[in-house]
Amino acid sequence: MKNLELNLGMACNNKCLFCMSGNSRVAEKRWLPVDRAKEEVKDFFAQGCRSLGFLGGEPTMYPRLEDLVRYAKALGYERIALCSNGTRFSDSAYVDSLIEAGVTRFGVSIHSHEADMEDSLTGVPGNFGRKIKGLRHLRRLRFQGKVPHNVSLNPVLNKRTLPAIEAFIAFFRREGFDDIRFNYIWPQARVEHDKTMIPSYREAMPTLLRVMLLNEDRWKMHITFGGIPRCMLAWGGKKLSKTLAESLGRRYLSECDDLPTEVSLRGEERFSWQERKRDMLKTHAEGCKKCRFFASCDGVWKSYAALYGTRELRPA
Repeated sequence: MKNLELNLGMACNNKCLFCMSGNSRVAEKRWLPVDRAKEEVKDFFAQGCRSLGFLGGEPTMYPRLEDLVRYAKALGYERIALCSNGTRFSDSAYVDSLIEAGVTRFGVSIHSHEADMEDSLTGVPGNFGRKIKGLRHLRRLRFQGKVPHNVSLNPVLNKRTLPAIEAFIAFFRREGFDDIRFNYIWPQARVEHDKTMIPSYREAMPTLLRVMLLNEDRWKMHITFGGIPRCMLAWGGKKLSKTLAESLGRRYLSECDDLPTEVSLRGEERFSWQERKRDMLKTHAEGCKKCRFFASCDGVWKSYAALYGTRELRPA
């Protein structure tokens, strides 16, 4: 399914340490006028998009979000997703209104199962409690069949939370969630050069490989990791058979489930997300050209390569 991600503006009600739009200019924080937003939604529908996601900043701050969702639903979008920090979801009536308007999937950025850690990372006291309240309401609605495309948790994987990743998964599994996408931290804005926040792949992979194996054996959840090349499994510290390495890499690291995505930045710029990542934002090591995964691998963020180099990349 072809997907459109529409950025409505960079304004936000959180102050996350690792925010990708943390250096946004005032002009970028202005909301996209709703009539212009509808034009984008209609135009991309005509181009074949049947999945639509709303991005920010924080899209739940957009004053005409429900109207825009209703418009997209009436056009015929089959999947309407909202990527949010979840702070406003503590207002159950607001969540209900979004579902009534047509939202079919919620992606919630929550980074820790511990209140102090979550509030510290997002810069908002009491944020964890608000997010958990909202997530529990979304869980009830999902069990009632009102969120057909699921509720996904989208934590940013960073050095502060990495040691507790198993506890994070266990906590939210008990809460009734079965879909987690860990996005490897992107070194930019306030943390661009901060090795206290950004683990190297060599540091992280033993823990992440253990998570994969535990999920295979016990949890049976839908867990994926964004921003990790498949060759990094070699740093897991365990001797994997070729068959198992291929299977784990394909299912957890390949990003093969990601929809082909067009992005509209406030109606001012359009691009393919997959092409933008590969051609402009990421880089490879010279030896990567020999790797059998090269054609489908983005490599690593250029800012990560500036911090740690590319010697960890090992062609398969």
